[in-house]
Amino acid sequence: MNIRRFITIVGMVIGLAACNTDLYTNLSEQEANTMLSLLLENGVSAQKVGLGDGLVTLQVDDDDIQRAVTILNANGLPKRARDTLGQVFQKSGIISSPFEERIRFIYALSEEVSETITEIDGIVSARVHIVLPEKADLGEEVKPSSAAIFIKHRPEFDIEFLIPQIKRLVSNAIEGVEYANVSVALVPARELKPVSQRTAQEYEAVLPGLRIARDDAGVFWQILGGVGVVLLLLIAGVGFLLFKQFSSGTKKAKGGEDDELLPEELA
Repeated sequence: MNIRRFITIVGMVIGLAACNTDLYTNLSEQEANTMLSLLLENGVSAQKVGLGDGLVTLQVDDDDIQRAVTILNANGLPKRARDTLGQVFQKSGIISSPFEERIRFIYALSEEVSETITEIDGIVSARVHIVLPEKADLGEEVKPSSAAIFIKHRPEFDIEFLIPQIKRLVSNAIEGVEYANVSVALVPARELKPVSQRTAQEYEAVLPGLRIARDDAGVFWQILGGVGVVLLLLIAGVGFLLFKQFSSGTKKAKGGEDDELLPEELA
């Protein structure tokens, strides 16, 4: 095997390994596994790379970036990071006014309730908008508190059936909000085209975390086998040279000893 062919084979193997692009980074292990499973189910070649500290990068093939983003967005992934009550009201040296504290409380409460709703199967994303009027002055009409819920859900799930439970959940979670003052707006997510059987079988897992087109699997193994053979030949060649050098040194040392003994034998 000449050097040009060797360089070509190595370049092809490196090219196969370098065709992946970082899609999302700094993901949690759990969320990365969910996203990876979803992409693989839809015929998208993907893999995850650990970054340490429990963080993961999700990589996809260059040709699958657009489809991967579409699939993940349709399923509400990656999830938007929400601020918890503890994060919103963490201690700081700045003294907030009562109005600021009230706004922060409403925002944090909305985030907490929204996060709870998104845990329901089939819900892609949820937003809860809370209206908590200030206390009315003496003689003024008391305005009722209310909540408006926006839910984006997967089309195959019947979320409308769960509206009463969702309204009850929100009314019980927010003080002063009655069941009748909770409204829910349902919006189905864009339905993805199902992956045909041919497309689903188009990729083959050749190594852990590495999937390539089925038609290219044979070529991949040929290239990988060629690289393996070249490495074995290199190792064998180096071993042979070392053995030859060692044998030559041994013969020279032995020859020197014979030369020293020869004059003594003649005497």
